[in-house]
Amino acid sequence: MGQKASGIERFLAPSLNKIEEELRSIHAEINTVTTRMDETNNRLTKLEEDHKRFIIKMDKTDDGMTTESKVLFDSINEMGKHNRDEIEIIKRAIDVAQRRLVILEANMKELGK
Repeated sequence: MGQKASGIERFLAPSLNKIEEELRSIHAEINTVTTRMDETNNRLTKLEEDHKRFIIKMDKTDDGMTTESKVLFDSINEMGKHNRDEIEIIKRAIDVAQRRLVILEANMKELGK
């Protein structure tokens, strides 16, 4: 026949089973938390990558405009500058023409006397 377990061994046997069950439960909870942490970490990594891409895109276009928009905007500004220069030239020409008309009118009046 087999040996009989002592009183302490009979007392500890159920406790060991309970401890093993509790450890399995704790390991299951740890695995669940680890899975959630991994999912959260993946989401954060994706957000960081999206943020970096957004910052790079904003840096490339300075003010958020596309390259085509910037070229058109610069072209319009250049045309405006060119037009202002032409307008100034025309104003000077008109001023000269008006002075010449005044002089011509004065000369005609003198001739009419």
